[in-house]
Amino acid sequence: MEIKVHIEKLVGAANWSKWKQQIELLLRHHDVVCGDRKCRSLPAEVSAEAIAAYEKAQKAFVKDDSLAQLILVGNMDEINPELTSVCNTAKSVWGKLLSVYEQSSGQRLERLIEKFFRSEKELEDDIAKLQRNLSELNDELRRVAKTTLPDLLLMNRIMPTLPSKYFEFKSVWESVPIEERSVNILTERLRLIEMRLPSKSTDSTALVGTRKKVFTKPERKCYVCRKPGHLAKD
Repeated sequence: MEIKVHIEKLVGAANWSKWKQQIELLLRHHDVVCGDRKCRSLPAEVSAEAIAAYEKAQKAFVKDDSLAQLILVGNMDEINPELTSVCNTAKSVWGKLLSVYEQSSGQRLERLIEKFFRSEKELEDDIAKLQRNLSELNDELRRVAKTTLPDLLLMNRIMPTLPSKYFEFKSVWESVPIEERSVNILTERLRLIEMRLPSKSTDSTALVGTRKKVFTKPERKCYVCRKPGHLAKD
């Protein structure tokens, strides 16, 4: 089944991470992966059957590689195709983009670790942001060190970022057995608490509604000339 997806064009480092993830998913959907697939070589014992199999594999490789290049180049802005204009395979295009927008393995790993452990409670999507940071960190750890960090670490990072109004929830959550904790359960319970907590706009509206009205006593007028500032007896 053919699918239609909209991917924001690669403009630079600002949207590289999101673009890379979407492109990798699209390439995987089309069963073409940059850099992992190599063209089949011609065997030493050449026969008619071997040559036919080689030509078939070569044709399939060229077709898939061309599709991968079209996906990559077709989702870039006007500047990035110039960077990859000298590349003649999808692997070389991908490698060029990685060299431009990503750091070396050691530098990238250090940056992702610092990014994950320095997150603070500032935005509404903090949990999603922490999950995304851990996912990127685990991808790099899996590639460099063949290991990953557990979700328990993510939950322990989420709890200190919660403001003081979640103090009672923290005590309740600490009583839950570790084996029964999960990121999905934690997220669900936090969303329920956020829905129940009064918002700032509601508080300010309530204060305005309970504020006493101040009435100004109208100035007295003369009942003869009907002008203010004096009385008829004066």
